[in-house]
Amino acid sequence: MRNQSVRYDTRESLMAALVELMALQIPVEDVAPVLCTIGPVDLDLLADCMNDIGLNDNRAIAA
Repeated sequence: MRNQSVRYDTRESLMAALVELMALQIPVEDVAPVLCTIGPVDLDLLADCMNDIGLNDNRAIAA
């Protein structure tokens, strides 16, 4: 049986992941590396999602 990894290539999957990372207070600069260790990430879409919720490279994710 083949293991399926999580894919972060939809807005819904990325927003759900961002909510979880916000709860863990992961620094913004660590979001992409953390997600990439779990599965493939659409980095352009990730940047769009982070901008949509008001995150940038100068602030930490805080709940």
